[in-house]
Amino acid sequence: MIIIYPPTIDWDWMKQRPQQLLSQLSKRGNIIYYCNKTQQNKRTEQVQPNLYIVHNHTNWLYNELPKLRKSGQTIGIWCSYPKLASTIPSYQADWVIYDCIDEFSDWMPYEKEMATLSDGIVCSSERLYRRIKNMFPTKKLALIRNAYDPEMKLHERKKLPLPVDWEEEEQTKWVGYIGAWAPWVDETLIKKISTMDTKIKVAVIGPEFGRKFQHSHLPNVRYLEFKPHLLLPHYLKRFSICMIPFRITSVTLATNPVKAYEYLASGIPTISTDLPESRLMQPHIDIATTHEQFLAHIKKRLINPGDAPSRIQYALENTWEHRSMEVEQFITHL
Repeated sequence: MIIIYPPTIDWDWMKQRPQQLLSQLSKRGNIIYYCNKTQQNKRTEQVQPNLYIVHNHTNWLYNELPKLRKSGQTIGIWCSYPKLASTIPSYQADWVIYDCIDEFSDWMPYEKEMATLSDGIVCSSERLYRRIKNMFPTKKLALIRNAYDPEMKLHERKKLPLPVDWEEEEQTKWVGYIGAWAPWVDETLIKKISTMDTKIKVAVIGPEFGRKFQHSHLPNVRYLEFKPHLLLPHYLKRFSICMIPFRITSVTLATNPVKAYEYLASGIPTISTDLPESRLMQPHIDIATTHEQFLAHIKKRLINPGDAPSRIQYALENTWEHRSMEVEQFITHL
């Protein structure tokens, strides 16, 4: 089976859900063509067995794809970006799956067209699944959440070298957040955490996304910007507490945080604001409904970190390999 991912985000960007799922599907014998959003005049590149990065999409679409059609293999489209709906027919695929992963308002006008042309829809959270089921009751649906990438080796709990831009401070306890610095991050909560105790500091690792990081407003916060996926374990190992400090919005109510699985794989205590998908991970994650409760959880977990082995086990029971098997079963039933 050949699976095509249309140009949405580049392969090397943060190793998000599409990259993880398609990488695992390639390991299961499926041939993947991942089309980078950034276009370059270079040949299609093989990055692992059965997985190819398309750099020149226009050339590939009109010159290489017709040859693949002659191979006799089933060709499918996996698309997580509904704004590409109008381009999907150009692939002449045997099946199309819309992977509904977010509830961004600017995506909504395109979703009906994307859902209509899709043979099946996969959703990453319960809220997304229920909404899609109500809107498109005759569509074949599956709820397939996010997961942990064991290649990060967080579950092995080995000591890792200190990152070159990290200065260890004696007696400092780091409360860390890894993810985009986006409008849904609760900046007020971050500030309260950074000022709750002189021995507590906050580390934020991730790209700016629709929002600039304002250093002057956040004392005792170290912003380390975007880091490659494989380097994240080196930083995560320095955290005493991991956090998901999201405001409650339509976007966050629908999210299944990838970082939650990675945090848990490290065994480090994890605290989240009251997100529906985080609630489902209790008791491995502590849930806070108020800022005060969030701070109280931090104080508690600095004294009593809790059950690290059970957190690690939860992550290992929810890997991208597990999710790729669910995807294959769903495709089989289309």
